Amino acid sequence: MNETFSKNLRKLRLEKHMTQEQIAEKLNVSAQSVSRWETGATFPDILLLPQLAKLYGVLVDDLFKESPEGYDNYASRLLAVYESTWKHEDFLTAAQEYDKMVKNDTMSAKDYRSYGLLHEYMSTICTRKAFEFYDKSMSLCKDTDPDLFYRTTRQKDMLRIRMGEAQVCIEEHKKSVQEAPDNAEAHICLVAALYNAKQYEECYTTSKDAIAKFPNEALLYGYAGDACRELKKYDEAFPNWEKHVELDSTWLDSYFSMGFCYEEIGEYKKAYDIWMKVANILTQRNLVIEAQWPREMAENCLKKLE
Repeated sequence: MNETFSKNLRKLRLEKHMTQEQIAEKLNVSAQSVSRWETGATFPDILLLPQLAKLYGVLVDDLFKESPEGYDNYASRLLAVYESTWKHEDFLTAAQEYDKMVKNDTMSAKDYRSYGLLHEYMSTICTRKAFEFYDKSMSLCKDTDPDLFYRTTRQKDMLRIRMGEAQVCIEEHKKSVQEAPDNAEAHICLVAALYNAKQYEECYTTSKDAIAKFPNEALLYGYAGDACRELKKYDEAFPNWEKHVELDSTWLDSYFSMGFCYEEIGEYKKAYDIWMKVANILTQRNLVIEAQWPREMAENCLKKLE
């Protein structure tokens, strides 16, 4: 019998302020069995090791280590694992254990804080990965697929803005416009950055200037319409959105903007028509699952009309 293992069982049990009888009850064994494990007389069934580890807030491997650190619970131990590995699978394992505790209503205030930390750590890692993969995409497609390059640029900008780099991002695109005034994509990226930074007035004036220079660039109208909505210039918003879909029917963003805006101003019949149009377009594209949500939005509008 492993002497370290038996000592750890006693040490961890006492740290949990539990009796041998309580452990025995939870494992559905006799108190004598627990006693024999702790004295090294016998070894528990190997299938009981994961249950023992969870009871003591450790991993199975910890049971065989010198002076293992006991945690409040098994979820806390799994959080510590994720902190040391940053592996996605370790995040999922810890999250599943916390979810069980939430479901069983056994979470303490400290546990909720730890669960928040777990998600904060994951968010940080995911953000780093997002930047890494956006940069990789942009490096691969810069010379071969300009459309994908600029779409990825705008997506990366949204993340940068959420991370507090709004003004830096905007200034970069203003410089790009100055250096390449005939590049429509440079203007679109600037307009998009202004919109995502919630600088709606400047976004609208900048988009109007760009539209005068590039009247066939659909996205400029979409951003102009969205900026107008935020500024409550509804009479100007809809013509811009309509021009957007007229120039490029593959983008549904302006249809969504129109649907939300019609609801916002209480035009539920018009909102219903837009949501049904979106649902039908998605269905025609064989995106049946995606079409469910706009159909639900349409049904909600009908209820409001009733």
